[in-house]
Amino acid sequence: MLKYWFLAIRPKTLIASILPITAGFLLAQQKSDEVSLLVAALCLVYCLLVQVATNLANDYFDHQKGGDDIRELGPDRMVSSGRLKPKSVLAVACFILLLSFFVGLAILKIVEGSPWLIMVGVVSVICALVYTGGPFPLAYNALGDVFVVLFFGVVAVEVTHLVLCYSVGVIWESNFILSVGVGLLTNNLLVVNNYRDYHEDKIVGKRTSIVLFGRNFGSILFLISLFFVFILTPILEPSAWATTFLFAFGLFLWLKLHKALTSKDFNLVLTGSALLILLQTILLVFGFCPWG
Repeated sequence: MLKYWFLAIRPKTLIASILPITAGFLLAQQKSDEVSLLVAALCLVYCLLVQVATNLANDYFDHQKGGDDIRELGPDRMVSSGRLKPKSVLAVACFILLLSFFVGLAILKIVEGSPWLIMVGVVSVICALVYTGGPFPLAYNALGDVFVVLFFGVVAVEVTHLVLCYSVGVIWESNFILSVGVGLLTNNLLVVNNYRDYHEDKIVGKRTSIVLFGRNFGSILFLISLFFVFILTPILEPSAWATTFLFAFGLFLWLKLHKALTSKDFNLVLTGSALLILLQTILLVFGFCPWG
């Protein structure tokens, strides 16, 4: 049973929470070496909780909407396969979202930040549910990519950056180039999934951006993201210079995506894309450090 819960949280994707928090921490550390590690750790816990809850909610709502009825190339989902009970998964997702909200309140209390930041927590909770649930699910209406770039890029990076600046009393200045780049690289995980599931999603009526515009659109989006993250971002944010070396690996994954036919092929590209995010995190740290 524990194995099924572990698979339901989609562990390969959780690196998507580590990169934006690291980026936000590095941006704040540029302004002060005294930024709070405790606050940074709480930001990571918050982001991980929201992502885990979102993944569980996706499992539940995709089952309810029939989005997981056909899984020819993708891995089995725990609710649609009958391994976990739908109501249990939804209940755990809601509990984790509630827990994440209280973690957010703790962060706000520690840094003595603006009460308006509570709205970030409220919107995060709502979006975690409406990503695949509700009358207008984002993932079923070609807005999944926008959601990922916005919340796992701009919001996660900049809010972490903001609260860490609050923690040491320095002025926050946004860095949208880096945060959008983080979101685009993270979104490539979704691009690979939706590229793989193109035919199945089309049959069950899940209108992802790739279903609407075709697999060529997904391929172009993947490639544009690589250029933005590994070429444009280091030019506009010199501290990210070391990440340029990952461009070749990204191109390799892009070529593999074009040739992918089997579940094994797509799993290789998905694993490689997660590894690319991990390497991006490591090289950002290297580039932002004094010796970089």
